[in-house]
Parts: sequence; structure tokens; C-alpha cells
Amino acid sequence: MRHDCNKTLEDLLDEFSTVRAASVGLVSGLNESELHRGGIHPKIGHLQVTDLLHEWIYHDLNHMRQIGTNVQSLLWAHLGNLQRFYQP
Repeated sequence: MRHDCNKTLEDLLDEFSTVRAASVGLVSGLNESELHRGGIHPKIGHLQVTDLLHEWIYHDLNHMRQIGTNVQSLLWAHLGNLQRFYQP
């Protein structure tokens, strides 16, 4: 288990930056034929490197959506009467 909840935001962002930089370095060095290499995942079947790269972006966007939802939730109580703009 990673125990991320016990880490500071700074430590998590440092770790993310380090790992992401290494990943981008690896991916940027791939040529066209390597991007289409693949293998069989035991649960979902055939995957190519390009599938994983698209999932990487999808996964990041999902986290950004979660962050946005959390920030909105924190702000909601402070909107006062402006909450009426967001109610059906």
C-alpha cells in the first residue's frame, strides 16, 4: 500500500513530477512501430502501447474532474445566495 494520505502534497507532487518526467522520456523515445507493439492482458485482451497512452490521458482527465468536483464542493457553502444560480 502506498499510504498517500499520510504524505504531504509537496511530496506527492514531487513524486508525480519525477515519475511523469521519466515516463514522458520513455514515450518520447518510441518510434512509430514501437507505438503499435502490443501484448495480451489477462483480463481485457490485446493492448497496444497507443492504447495505454490514450488511457494515460483519460486517467489524468478523470483525476482533474475529481479535483474540480472536490474544489466545487468546498466552495459551495461559501456561495450564499449565489447557490440559487446552480439549483434547478
